[in-house]
Amino acid sequence: MLFIYYRQAFYPTYDTVKAVGERIIGLKEAGEGGSSASCSPHRRIDVKEEKETLEDNLRVNYKMFKMLSNESEEILPFEMDRIPEFVLRKCEVELTETPEKKLRAVQEVRELLRQNWETSDIDFHDDFIVQFLRRNKYDVRRSCKNIQNFVVLRKEQSEMFRNIEDEYFSSKSSTEFIRLLPKRCPEGCAITLFQLGKWDPNELAFVDVKRLMAMCFVQLLRDPMTQISGVKAIFDFQGTSFQHLRYVTLENLHLFYNSAFNCIPCRYKRAHIVNESLVLTPVWAILKQFLSEKIKSRVHFHSNMSDLFEFFPRSVLPAEYGGDLPDADAKDWLRRANMEHGSNSVGGQPNFY
Repeated sequence: MLFIYYRQAFYPTYDTVKAVGERIIGLKEAGEGGSSASCSPHRRIDVKEEKETLEDNLRVNYKMFKMLSNESEEILPFEMDRIPEFVLRKCEVELTETPEKKLRAVQEVRELLRQNWETSDIDFHDDFIVQFLRRNKYDVRRSCKNIQNFVVLRKEQSEMFRNIEDEYFSSKSSTEFIRLLPKRCPEGCAITLFQLGKWDPNELAFVDVKRLMAMCFVQLLRDPMTQISGVKAIFDFQGTSFQHLRYVTLENLHLFYNSAFNCIPCRYKRAHIVNESLVLTPVWAILKQFLSEKIKSRVHFHSNMSDLFEFFPRSVLPAEYGGDLPDADAKDWLRRANMEHGSNSVGGQPNFY
């Protein structure tokens, strides 16, 4: 609590730093004579002394800003084996997690799940419960409800939670419609790229598309870094056509919405739409009716590919989108995750680290 109070009271804003900088410039311009009149005609201040004091304050503010920043100074890889300090701070401040609260909340969720007939006999892994707690910022009842929704979804759509045949990754190019970029955003988000036009319905059955997407997000969330920082998605509609349009049904879109927002405990930070096509119009017309205003405000439509640079540094985007990554794919991770997904149970799996 002390840390949170300290952050709220002393977090240096851009305006604070800017004001200090402007004052230093003003003092430099007025500093030729070595002193300047203050507001009171009876008191004069030493320009050099005030300038040095302000410069010290600026350095302190900058250090405080970097200490409390939610971004990394370096671009981190998608595959992590640790939680960086800035993400741990985010977890404490933004998600209100502490070791004591985490332990207590897991037990509270367990007790509520034991009282529900659909979940009473399921042995949930602690790490799996924590995914839901982090997604709901430690609201125990909302987390419990999401877990119950997830259990119901797995029972009703059991085929969706099976892994696909391993050989599909080498024999069916349609599996490449979903990509995980090898670099994270500065704030630690994982980046998923959906190139929907690469899916050939004649090659890869729709049920396998659903399996790939479910597997990707269920396995992504075994990474504590992604649980805390969330996911940003780019949806590329280039190449989509009438053969894809037949799958744009109310039933399928509701399944997508319910799975993503009521069941899977992912923090969706932003969605970016590029290369709009005739398929997008009915998709968005139906889907936006389900979405909250908060989620809709996080969906961005880009008529120009360069608009992506307002949201992503070039260093994390593939070359085909104007970025610096010549080979932007974590295909090996998807294949390994698919194999591990074969042993995924309704009670979840442990974190990767």
